[in-house]
Amino acid sequence: MVGFSYKTDQSQITKNMRILLSILSDYLQPNFLLIKEMEGQYDELVFVTTPEMEKKEKGSHLEKALNLEPGSVKRITTTEDDFKTITDALATQLTADEETAYIVNITGGTKLLSLALYEYLKDKDATFYYIPIGKNTIRNIDNTEIAQLGYRMNLTEYLTLSGLSFESDNSLIHTASETEGLFGLCKDTDFHTSEVTRIKDAHEQATAEDRSYYSGTWFEEYCYNRLKKELKLDDKFICKSAKIFRKGSETNDNEIDIMFMKENILYMAECKVTTFGESKSPKDAIEKYLYKLAAIAKDFGLRVNSYLLTLQDTKKMPLNSQKNLKKRMQILGIKDLIDCNKFRMSTPLISDNTAAYKPTIVDTTPKNKEKQHTPTHIETKIPQLGVKIIGKIEL
Repeated sequence: MVGFSYKTDQSQITKNMRILLSILSDYLQPNFLLIKEMEGQYDELVFVTTPEMEKKEKGSHLEKALNLEPGSVKRITTTEDDFKTITDALATQLTADEETAYIVNITGGTKLLSLALYEYLKDKDATFYYIPIGKNTIRNIDNTEIAQLGYRMNLTEYLTLSGLSFESDNSLIHTASETEGLFGLCKDTDFHTSEVTRIKDAHEQATAEDRSYYSGTWFEEYCYNRLKKELKLDDKFICKSAKIFRKGSETNDNEIDIMFMKENILYMAECKVTTFGESKSPKDAIEKYLYKLAAIAKDFGLRVNSYLLTLQDTKKMPLNSQKNLKKRMQILGIKDLIDCNKFRMSTPLISDNTAAYKPTIVDTTPKNKEKQHTPTHIETKIPQLGVKIIGKIEL
């Protein structure tokens, strides 16, 4: 048990049987977190599920994330929209005697299913818990007790709960210090990357690996190194060049440049040095990546923080394009667009409390023919990191 005590009354602790009930739904993370938090405090685990959840194999996903044998957890299967049917199923399939105590997670499922479970067990020895989305707390709904969750999910656990697996490659083509040095050269040109010789002549590099690196992979590695250091993430919580697989598929459905877990929330980022030349306009090219991020996020649960990282200067876009881009991000639920203006600063790229994207709209319509002054930027120093190579992760 990580940091939460289910019962303190000795008469409750001496019960012959303590059952943890979890209502399954599309979003399994709250189920998983309470089960991990209560380890050692229950004797039996029971899933309350529906035919739809069984068809989606939600119980199997949860068992797999918990390293349990498939089908090893008892299921109480019932409808989700008929109160009497639900209570009848509970009455016939759930032990209810004076020697049994219940830990009940009512976070998942439909409101009617949660209500029926509460109504059936409220007069028995049961304690009901709720885990608010996006908050690492447990609430006891009977006495308003609130406790902090101690457990933190890693990437493998989170994706397993979503019915997915992934492969990643955290190896570096060049060292973190070399990549940081290349970033420094780009910053010295005010992020006119075409003025950096090794980037401009990327196609002339001797090896395919270096051609890929100087064409853009270096920026993905730089962001990976920086985020890992700034957010103090172990290897199991962050990866780059992630290929996402659905169950039974030998080909990946999507690829994500960087993906990481922080405080039980999934973050993902696309890293693009620039989008110039990829479309008729920079705005259209950026929107293409925003749509990609939004589409991928749908597979990963209720709350995913998605980012686009680029060295492009979005404030140099026409005013109307900036406004349209802001609106598009709000509609798609993209957390933030981090461009060269943020990379100039020494503040963390991504923080736990990063606000939703609220860019400053800058009118770049020329007022005169004089060249605009470019503000002096602050140097950013990132120490060299030792990065462990991660191969295929089998789920």
